[in-house]
Amino acid sequence: MKNNRFSFIAINESSNDRFSFSISSLFLKFIIISVIGMIMFFLYLTIKTYNQRPYDQQMAMIANQQNNVMNILNELENKNLIQDSTLIKFNLLLDYNDYKNILPISKPVDGIITQGITLDKKNPHFGIDIATTFKNEVHATQKGMVIFSDKLNTLGNTVIIAHPNNYYSLYAHMHKTIVEVRQIVTQNQPIGYVGTASNEEGPHLHFEIWHNSLIIDPRNLIKDYKIKDVSVK
Repeated sequence: MKNNRFSFIAINESSNDRFSFSISSLFLKFIIISVIGMIMFFLYLTIKTYNQRPYDQQMAMIANQQNNVMNILNELENKNLIQDSTLIKFNLLLDYNDYKNILPISKPVDGIITQGITLDKKNPHFGIDIATTFKNEVHATQKGMVIFSDKLNTLGNTVIIAHPNNYYSLYAHMHKTIVEVRQIVTQNQPIGYVGTASNEEGPHLHFEIWHNSLIIDPRNLIKDYKIKDVSVK
């Protein structure tokens, strides 16, 4: 089988020096196929990432709606208006028990909610902003282990705590953190001090709660935050 070769010549215009090389047609085909394959792979990753965003947002909205339902069930049970037998009947007991695994939790800081959760593609906001006093102590909302305590580009000084049953809490825009990675913290233990964001919004704490990869609205778990919510709906 005849294997054609292609020669390439480069000429330096100032010195007239020439540089030439040749490659076989088989090797050239291999390069072309490899380049096309890489382009197709990157296009696949881009399309997959783009399509995943609406799915993640829908799942987050479903999770928040589920939180509201669990709040209703919690109030009904506290008032003895619903029993486990009723929850079993409608296949809700397991979900309800999972929801209670994060409770009780405490406020990381006293303050007023000035911004809530938004799932806008251009400017998402996965937690709540709590306006409070500068350098006010920030407390762990529940017992757990610190898995991150450092500075992030968009959130500044940030602490992330892993809690039992795959719950996570995030505290950001802090003036200073006082805990280290792998440190075990107890509920209400100080973990840092309130700071300000880079956009000069004033002193506040950015606070998030996650269950695995789904967002949970802290206002559904902390009644005082729902009462002191002045964020724009």
